[in-house]
Amino acid sequence: MTSFLKTPSLMAPFFIDKLCVVIPMKSPKRSKQRLVGSLSDTARESLSLTLFENTLAFFQRHFPMLDVLVVSESLDVLALAQTYEANTLFDDGENGLNGALDFACDWVKKTGYDSMLIVPSDIAMLDPAEFVALMSAANDASVVIAVAKDGGTNALLTSPPDAIQFEYGCDSASAHQANALNNRLACRSLHLRNLALDIDQGDDLNVAVTRQPERFKAWRDTGSSLMKKTLIKERHYA
Repeated sequence: MTSFLKTPSLMAPFFIDKLCVVIPMKSPKRSKQRLVGSLSDTARESLSLTLFENTLAFFQRHFPMLDVLVVSESLDVLALAQTYEANTLFDDGENGLNGALDFACDWVKKTGYDSMLIVPSDIAMLDPAEFVALMSAANDASVVIAVAKDGGTNALLTSPPDAIQFEYGCDSASAHQANALNNRLACRSLHLRNLALDIDQGDDLNVAVTRQPERFKAWRDTGSSLMKKTLIKERHYA
């Protein structure tokens, strides 16, 4: 099956062949541990869920022709994903992120997809044009990496899904590139402004506030009464 890509704001003249978007998501109670000291426990959990729901809404609105798979240890997270018509896969989390992605990759392959796009659930600002660029790069590369600001991997497109071993962690973009080269696969690394920014630490939140203060300032100002209002508004962001 081949899907022609269209978005409300963009017309992308290329084809996506059997691509599945995979979004891994921890239990919100265990998410954003590096924001301890910057946000309260309640705010960290709420921020995690809000960013996750924003990601689901983004793909539903801008790329409705793409199937989405959410893999998580949280039944609540999986239930939320199903309200956005996403496929869901329970993973107990014992083998960490790479283990969960191996499990998801196996499902993607068995279901018949030719390509897999891994997208984290905590990108601050999602831009359809950047995803068009990412998927366009797959026309001449088996592995496409959106490099995070700290050298990590903030999106990874692999064709076939198991083209390389997943090595998320410190400096994972270089590790994924090396794995592609070792497997003699064409690889492209992209530095995309918005996809480079996930919210892991207080400094990330400060950058997000600078770029979109109307969305993120209340998260940083945890004592503000605006926080509760933002929780409601953010859930409807697409």
